[in-house]
Amino acid sequence: MSNMGYSALSDKELMSLLAGDDARAFETLYQRHAGAMYAYAYKKVPVPAIVEDLLQEVFTNIYRRRAELSHIENIPSYLYNSLRNRIFNELRNSLLHEQHHQQLSNGQSADLHINYDLRALEKAFVAALDKLTERSREIFLLSRRDHLTYKEIAERLGISVKAVEKHMSRTLGVMREELKDFGVLGVVVIASGTLL
Repeated sequence: MSNMGYSALSDKELMSLLAGDDARAFETLYQRHAGAMYAYAYKKVPVPAIVEDLLQEVFTNIYRRRAELSHIENIPSYLYNSLRNRIFNELRNSLLHEQHHQQLSNGQSADLHINYDLRALEKAFVAALDKLTERSREIFLLSRRDHLTYKEIAERLGISVKAVEKHMSRTLGVMREELKDFGVLGVVVIASGTLL
């Protein structure tokens, strides 16, 4: 199959070919998604070397698990969830490193503080979700976790794009207020709609 032929295939078809060890299918998937994923990650972690490492981890994992991932329906969602998990871990590790240095002088345990911070963040995130109406929560998760556009959400729920925008505007206000004390980790959770 020519390069043009591969570019015409869907992500699902490429994953099926990749499950059969088709290297060109893997290259096509990478070329199709890596640029946008890099831009997304760079907004969260503006260090090129780290972003490149995160992307490499995501795609290495895809290749390593190619046989078991061929059933995935929404490839972009899987890729972005994998990337967000790695971004979150990177930020968590950076925070741990920073706290560890701050606490060396007084002998406190940075591990205890980071675990406490993450438990508190989880509690605040759940509380923020609970403050939303059922429809607002549904729209937020479709946007953040499933990566649907406002237009796609509107079509799926049978409402106007304007209604989706209003729900998201109110939701983001609630989220920012509830998670304002968590700095960059709170921002990542709002952007991803998940703690993991």
